[in-house]
Amino acid sequence: MCTDEESELASLVKDDSSGRLAAGLKVLKDIGGDGFAAPIAALANVSEDLARLTIAFPYGEVLARPGLELRERQIITASILLAHGSAQSQLGFHLNGLLNVGGSHDDIVSLLYLSAGVLGFPAAINAVPIARATLAQHNISRECGSETAQSAMHYSDQEGRAELEAVSPDFLKWKSQVFWHDLLGRCRLGGRLLHIAAAAMLATQAKHPQGLEHHLRLALASGATQSDIEELLIHVSVYAGFPSALTAATVFSKVLAEPIRAFDEQPLATESRDDTERFSRGAETLAATSGGSGSEVVDTFADVAPELGRLIVAHCYGDVFSRQGLDPVTRELTAIAALTGMATVTAERPLRVHVDAALNLGVDPERIIEAILNVLPYAGFPAIEKALNIARVSFNRR
Repeated sequence: MCTDEESELASLVKDDSSGRLAAGLKVLKDIGGDGFAAPIAALANVSEDLARLTIAFPYGEVLARPGLELRERQIITASILLAHGSAQSQLGFHLNGLLNVGGSHDDIVSLLYLSAGVLGFPAAINAVPIARATLAQHNISRECGSETAQSAMHYSDQEGRAELEAVSPDFLKWKSQVFWHDLLGRCRLGGRLLHIAAAAMLATQAKHPQGLEHHLRLALASGATQSDIEELLIHVSVYAGFPSALTAATVFSKVLAEPIRAFDEQPLATESRDDTERFSRGAETLAATSGGSGSEVVDTFADVAPELGRLIVAHCYGDVFSRQGLDPVTRELTAIAALTGMATVTAERPLRVHVDAALNLGVDPERIIEAILNVLPYAGFPAIEKALNIARVSFNRR
């Protein structure tokens, strides 16, 4: 028996001489499961033409294309939406769709770790409740032991290393230990799909051509084909727009102009790390600024990705925020400025956290406002208005 939404969709696709609507509807059903019709029916209430175009083009032409499995396409879609930063409802729909087409708990958790490394921790933090709800809907619980970092090797990207070594050796150490081992080492996507997903995130943002080039090369070195990357670019055109796809295509043309590099796998840095000490240092810094405890942060992620919580404490607070180069107040003000400039939904909660932390450190609201206003020439009026309203709520609670 058809629901009202399904009946409405049937009327939308009845004139389908090209067959694109029928093909799109089939893919939409595969991805959306029992609730496939509701989002499109709601869209049709706004614009029937847009609803038809959504069925015909993204689903009927792009997602229905051969070349990539539907699970792989859903991983790419979720990667793009994570990079978007403000498309939470669509992210939830497509994470659910990932499980509907054969994806797993490990696929979703891998995307959380990958996004933390490629996009920053706010992207992963914001996605955790969405992932939690999706997994609960499918009655999937965390698999014990599945988060152990497996990768003891990473691809060495020597280009520009000496220059960075001269500027910040700590950054290179963190890139090896945190990015490659702690984060990407917990991804269970396989090398080819891991780097395709990373490339999808970077292509969406269209602001890190060197990083995009590196992950495209790594994808090819890990077994991806030129056709795989072409499908990725077409996919990006739908969910991130043609400007992002065309910018990424320019980067890919540079990759194709050179022979595929045989990347040498290099062992991770062998210097010892006292992770217990890092966590303790981070917990102390967290308590001094935000008033929270490290265990509370870990517990927030325990049912989905507990190691993500530990990394927030050990790396963000233990490695970075506890450094001596800036005083705590300056660190909070720079974090506020950075999050103001991001202006995405994923940045809203961290911005609130750091405004509260600055207030906890005794910073006058006027200084916080100045830190936000200083970003105005670079981020625009809407971003500043949004940040001021978030800060205002924190001020009013005092």
